[in-house]
Amino acid sequence: MPSDKALAREIQGEIEKATRNRVAVSVRDGIAWLRGHSSSHDAALEAGHLAGSIDKVREVVNDIVFPGKMRFKPPRKVSDELTGRKFDVVVVGGGVIGLAVARELSQFNLSVALFERHNDLGVDQTTHSNAMIHPAIQAKHGTLRWEMNYKGNPMWDETARQLDVDFKRVGTLIVAENAAEEALLPYAVNVAIKHNDPEPKLLDRAGLDSLEPGLAPNVRKGVLIWNTGIINVFELLIACAENALSNGLSIFLDTGVIGVQTEDSAIKAIDTSRGTVKAGLLINAAGLYADRIAEYAGDRFFTIHPRKGETVIFDKSYQPVRTIFAPVSIAAETEETKYTKGGGIIPTTDGNLQFGPTAIEVCNREDVSTTAEGCDSLFDKFAPVLERLKPEYEKPDKGKIIAQFAGCRAATYKEDFIIEPSKKVRGLVHVAGIQSPGLASAPAIAERVREIIREERHPPVNSKFNPVRKRQARFSELGLKEQGELIRTNPLYGHIVCRCENVSEAEVVRALHGDIPARSLDGVKRRTRAGQGRCQGGFCTPRIMEIASREMHIGKEHLLKSEGKSYVLRGRTK
Repeated sequence: MPSDKALAREIQGEIEKATRNRVAVSVRDGIAWLRGHSSSHDAALEAGHLAGSIDKVREVVNDIVFPGKMRFKPPRKVSDELTGRKFDVVVVGGGVIGLAVARELSQFNLSVALFERHNDLGVDQTTHSNAMIHPAIQAKHGTLRWEMNYKGNPMWDETARQLDVDFKRVGTLIVAENAAEEALLPYAVNVAIKHNDPEPKLLDRAGLDSLEPGLAPNVRKGVLIWNTGIINVFELLIACAENALSNGLSIFLDTGVIGVQTEDSAIKAIDTSRGTVKAGLLINAAGLYADRIAEYAGDRFFTIHPRKGETVIFDKSYQPVRTIFAPVSIAAETEETKYTKGGGIIPTTDGNLQFGPTAIEVCNREDVSTTAEGCDSLFDKFAPVLERLKPEYEKPDKGKIIAQFAGCRAATYKEDFIIEPSKKVRGLVHVAGIQSPGLASAPAIAERVREIIREERHPPVNSKFNPVRKRQARFSELGLKEQGELIRTNPLYGHIVCRCENVSEAEVVRALHGDIPARSLDGVKRRTRAGQGRCQGGFCTPRIMEIASREMHIGKEHLLKSEGKSYVLRGRTK
């Protein structure tokens, strides 16, 4: 094995050769530390990826400075209202991973608190995802990402049943357009089996027609990777939170972590924007800021670099596919998709079609901006596929795009998950670098963290733990008789607020007073779908503002679109 100094010289040589920038490299305990100045963001990224590509490197801390590098601004302390509170466990991060972990830990007789810096759950990554439960075929074999993916995917049937969340296994359909591509289909089957996915189904034309009617005449064979799923992520977040709350979890929104106190290399307390809380266990599931939490605790050994993905959403009137759909030519992409699975043609549980996501490295971890270039690149990539392979269907039309959104993935330079107890600080567990397929892997990740806590602390079991949560049906899903009965019980069900999604006033009120109440118009949208339809809130926003103002007992000028200072109205004009 080479010495740390020899490994550092090797890494430094590779970086200088590739980027023409001189940087300082040191290696300690398998961690490569990169310092110095770079000519650009791209050069700094390339340096990090080069270091991470070396097998002997465990992780990379990239402190290279470049023009335009964003400075980290920690949350501002606003109060001491939580000071003096004590919990056995604190989970940092209210995305699907933090919530899944907290729910899993509620199986123990432990007091668990979850801190989320935003005013709602899943704001950074989960609600900006494509809501796809990936098969393991696309994860790099042998990585922790792959292990969590193949273990987590089959767990979703039971998890979705317990939480009563809309989940469908629509499958990924790979179709061949000629004899040469047909010869590659058995290879896809073998790769899936190697990756521990269930054996895919080789289909002839009759089998294809039963899944995707209207395929072009030249498409005669395909492969169905049937375990691919789609889920309603907005509903999932609330369901997971409600179930965890019923099992004893405490959730604190608008609560950012600003420091971690240790004593004799063990977790003692967590400093937040609302005071200092004592705890002996800290679960670092902070997503895009997991490296900052690690640094607060004195165990920074990785760097998160954000990778933005843009997605476009079509109106429900355009539904050309039933499966996640791809020709062999897209499914087999390699160079373009070195650090991503390349996006796709993806239906949603609500009946919309998605193109995306893209994959662009950005400086700002909170960059959720959308661009004309992103929309054009997705349309230009996937629209011709549908025109070519489904000629009997309506052609894709940009005029049917009703929304475009973006989100950042929390990648490390090893491009793998980190799920492990700290090697330096007792009571600290890292759950970091959870990018795609993090959603598919969530149940397995939570289970792994549960076992880490069990082995380290041997906590008693919570005999009252109940994994089941029952949701209230949407008004739009009910028959006329059931709708009439609801209206008689509560006349607000008879007031349709959102015509596109058939959302009633009663459902908006319920969202504003739930266990995790909506605090903004976006919060109402995520819980009810009001504003997610064809007009994107053009009709229902004024009515929702009236309801929210009434129920929250605040003036309309104080209502937020999302959080911070995103006021919908400037003030009264008359």
